Amino acid sequence: MTESDACIPIVERLDQIYDSSVLFFQRNRYSSLIQAYHDKFGKRPDWLVRSPGRVNLIGEHIDYAGYSVLPMAIDRDVVIAVSTRPIQDTFKIDVCNMNDSVYPSRSFETASEQPIQIDSTINEWSNYFRCGCKGALKDIDPISRRSIQALVSGTIPAGAGLSSSSAFVCASTIATLVSHDILKSKGEIIHMAIQGEHYAGVQTGGMDQSISIMGVQGSVLLIHFYPTLSAIPITFPTLFETPVFVIANTLVTADKHASAHRNYNLRVVETRLVAALLAKKLGVFDAHQLFTLRHLQNLYFSKCTVAHADTAQLKILMGLVSEHIKSEPYTLNEVAQLLGVDENNARKTYVDNISIHEADGFKLYQRAMHVFSEARRVLLFRDTCASVDGNSDSFLQELGCLMNQSQDSCRDLYDCSCSEIDQLTKICRNAGAFGSRLTGAGWGGCTVSLIKEGDTKAFIEKVKQEYYFTKWPMWKSDPDALAKIDDYIFASKPGCGAALFSGTL
Repeated sequence: MTESDACIPIVERLDQIYDSSVLFFQRNRYSSLIQAYHDKFGKRPDWLVRSPGRVNLIGEHIDYAGYSVLPMAIDRDVVIAVSTRPIQDTFKIDVCNMNDSVYPSRSFETASEQPIQIDSTINEWSNYFRCGCKGALKDIDPISRRSIQALVSGTIPAGAGLSSSSAFVCASTIATLVSHDILKSKGEIIHMAIQGEHYAGVQTGGMDQSISIMGVQGSVLLIHFYPTLSAIPITFPTLFETPVFVIANTLVTADKHASAHRNYNLRVVETRLVAALLAKKLGVFDAHQLFTLRHLQNLYFSKCTVAHADTAQLKILMGLVSEHIKSEPYTLNEVAQLLGVDENNARKTYVDNISIHEADGFKLYQRAMHVFSEARRVLLFRDTCASVDGNSDSFLQELGCLMNQSQDSCRDLYDCSCSEIDQLTKICRNAGAFGSRLTGAGWGGCTVSLIKEGDTKAFIEKVKQEYYFTKWPMWKSDPDALAKIDDYIFASKPGCGAALFSGTL
């Protein structure tokens, strides 16, 4: 049985989920959540569902092109306390938040046989619960539906690129399933959560949901989407100096849902268009098929008489992009003509109902070069972890070099960095990081930096001084700001994935 075939673990102790360094905080947090639930709904919750955020070490914006990624789960998470009540005349959901001054309580209801309605044009926090609920309810007989009462606690900073929205959708999906006494495999839940987030208007590729559900304590995960969803734990070799990843928030909010039409969704469409155009140039195009760049790779090399390793294939594809795709932007009409189809058919096949901004054209050369080079870096990262010679510095330098190359590509080819990310990664490298790059969708949010564990305290202090206290010097004398800064920059080791807590504290 693979990891995706397993069910979400049911745990009775918090030390089965969290590292000892955060247990005191988590016990208090869970206790407060249970008490608040009782105060609000007059009963103890049936379940506490948790799903973590993630940091992607390398492999940015390539999951929706079909390529493997290398994220790790973190201890920042979403926890939902949930129970049910019998349906009266309608199916009703009450969803509240521990931070109700920012996320006010919401109630919505519908006839039991009707689907949940989600307005993807509105940036509303409870939409994420609706998304998870709607994805899960597709498999539940309307006659069996139960009204849900949920209280949410989150420690993942919103808009920071640590996948707070996907963790929320994953937790909501699981909460809906267990509320109906249904246990699904991790793989099934991942697909439900991916579909659920699509309801919010973002065409996510699956990395965020996969690591949130399948994270493994102490390991990063090499997540494959082809030929089927699978996850391979990658453990760092035993070294004299243990590697640690420091996450630092630029404090530029990067809401991928609000800006999806200009940023995230546009990149999805661009990778589809360049996959089709390159397939046409290479003689493997099918007008009736939606291509990903990974699909193109498989088709093209299946016709080659000489076998090539994956890293070599990706290098060859980069050369073919340079040969066949111009560096200037394309219009949709131009792509359609090159494919030999009319513009309406091209729009229906490659854009469909995805909301995008087309005014500046489609940068197909840049997007393809990023995807192929980034997919290659993921494989080189994996290979480096497997072939370490015992020298800590050379090992960390190799990984750091790949991370730095990834940041350069995200900035120059994928246009998903921003000036604050560029500044913060430079500060982190100057402070001693072997590598530093954006993590998550980009356009703000967080950076991730590779350092030695023994350097953690000094590194974090340097970054605080050079970035946070330089941009906001008044924080030095503000106790409230100083109390919050540890949420803006912190070290993390790989954590575990989603879990159901059924124990006592």
